[in-house]
Amino acid sequence: MIEYENEIAMYPDIMNNIEYYMNFYGYNDYKIFKTWKEFLPEIAEKYQKEYDILQNFSKPDITVLYRKNSDEEYKILIIEVKITALTMNNIAQAKIYGDIFNADKVFLVSPYDIPRRIMQYFPYNDNLLSYSYSRKIRLVKFVNKNLQLQSSFPTGGEVL
Repeated sequence: MIEYENEIAMYPDIMNNIEYYMNFYGYNDYKIFKTWKEFLPEIAEKYQKEYDILQNFSKPDITVLYRKNSDEEYKILIIEVKITALTMNNIAQAKIYGDIFNADKVFLVSPYDIPRRIMQYFPYNDNLLSYSYSRKIRLVKFVNKNLQLQSSFPTGGEVL
């Protein structure tokens, strides 16, 4: 059963989860932005070219800038949220964001189980979830106000 009336209502809980995971994985320097309507000046300045490319196209729901050390460049995590079961169109949208922003990580979040057809097709063509330089979109289930990062798909590798 879905606890939210729309995906925007999910953002605060997802952002709280991201804050928890950032601290858990040792990222002391991070900034979490709701970007689904517009980019605040701080992020718009850094990603002006990407913002211009998107123009009237939708924007990522949540954008996170993070780094472990102040001498590192910020990494970018794009989070696209869906209140429905994931579709191929959702994956395509997440790929666009991953490519345009050259994102380090892309999470596609839904309260529903990952559709079997996606999990069954993935072993035959793992490009299904690929974006910029063979990085993989992570499909993440959001249940009881918690991101299930440890059981995201595809498995393995560094989550954050």
